Amino acid sequence: MWIAVMALILALGAASAIVQARKGRWYAAGGVLLPVVGMDLMLLGGLERHSMLFFWGGVGVAVVGFGMEFVAWRWAARADVTP
Repeated sequence: MWIAVMALILALGAASAIVQARKGRWYAAGGVLLPVVGMDLMLLGGLERHSMLFFWGGVGVAVVGFGMEFVAWRWAARADVTP
């Protein structure tokens, strides 16, 4: 059951990242896809298989993805400001 749910979340995240990448928003695409991949690594590899390497690797990938999302948000906020 969990594998099907995680596969669905990964597919939806990948579809959203593809839409962002087609618009030329690469940081937004990474900010969408990397946390989803990190969550998959944490839950499926780390918690289900009891591998601390996959768990902490997933945490690292998710943190990098959230950082990319923050950068994309800052760039979008700067673009909205008109001098």
